[in-house]
Amino acid sequence: MLKYEVSDGVAWITLNRPEKRNALNKELRAGLLQALKEAENDSRVKVVVLRGAGGNFCSGADLEEMARMTGVEIRAYHKDYGTQRITAYIQEMSKIVVAEVDGYCLGGGCELMMGCDIVVASRRAVFGQPEIRVGLTPGGGATQRLPRLVGFRRAKEIMLTGRLVSAEEAERIGLVNYVVEPEKLEEKTSELVAELKTKSLPILSLIKKAVNASLETTLSAGLEMEKEIHYFTWHTEDRREGITAFLEKRKPEFRDR
Repeated sequence: MLKYEVSDGVAWITLNRPEKRNALNKELRAGLLQALKEAENDSRVKVVVLRGAGGNFCSGADLEEMARMTGVEIRAYHKDYGTQRITAYIQEMSKIVVAEVDGYCLGGGCELMMGCDIVVASRRAVFGQPEIRVGLTPGGGATQRLPRLVGFRRAKEIMLTGRLVSAEEAERIGLVNYVVEPEKLEEKTSELVAELKTKSLPILSLIKKAVNASLETTLSAGLEMEKEIHYFTWHTEDRREGITAFLEKRKPEFRDR
């Protein structure tokens, strides 16, 4: 149901329910959270890539499974296995998480994608929060993350209508970083990952932490945090190596890469 592989410093996590378009059921959610924890605690891993099998990223929550639950059970389900819990963990990870998106990326799948740090999508990818179509509100973070990514009015329109968003529009409005032809998707992801791997892992983590903090702090508090993080980097070996390499006109060899 979930594939996990570490190769050359990259943890490849693949949602593997292709017959259900990788819909998120309890087993898949639990496996994903466990895989993310393994990647975070594995010193070999520099970058994490999250993707789906069978030509789709994730079609959202498994409504067939959830339809059998009572309101009380749904609350417990979200507490233990909810998309918000998974994306919160992704946000707190020191590793950079790249989403590789093909095909459907809807509902909880779209919310999962929004929790990642960088998104590479194929031109045939389709995004959306169609919960309104079945009489539900989003429950995995869309009402909070989507406005921050694409703007207040655009986010409302997407969620209130439940319409689908093409890859081209998703790139234009800032929902994804890159859109490539389907046959180039893995290649583009690998290029991005290779670039990230040349950077200092601790510095990548600090930048991620500072940017994430901007979602929850005032401007003045965020700027103060940025200054403190910047000052901290001056005490690191990677900062010394980076500046020395620049002055010597060579590529840096970061110790904590």
